[in-house]
Amino acid sequence: MISNILQMLAVLLVFVVVLVLTYYATKWIAKSGAVQSQSANIKVIETFKIAPNKYIQIIRLGSKYYSIGVTKESITFLAPLEEEQLDFTAKSTQQQIPFKDMLSKFAKAKKSEDSDVNNEK
Repeated sequence: MISNILQMLAVLLVFVVVLVLTYYATKWIAKSGAVQSQSANIKVIETFKIAPNKYIQIIRLGSKYYSIGVTKESITFLAPLEEEQLDFTAKSTQQQIPFKDMLSKFAKAKKSEDSDVNNEK
């Protein structure tokens, strides 16, 4: 009995260690830029999703700016852009909500939904 509990705790400990290592490895890879090579002459300035797997991107090639359409199958040139047409000061309009807050909000909604169902019975 005790050996089963110790074995389960050991498996749980190994699982937690693997999760922590995965988290830090992912952070390290993201910071190192190993996933996406850095280039001084090519840069994606902004991406806007218009449909699943369909995006409009503003890119910089050298000192010139272009808009392109990107889908799963192809990349389409849309138009050249002048630097004066672009607003580099704009912040992201999407607010970053911590996962913990979203989870607690979902849990409260689920709890109230469950209590409503129980009250109807």
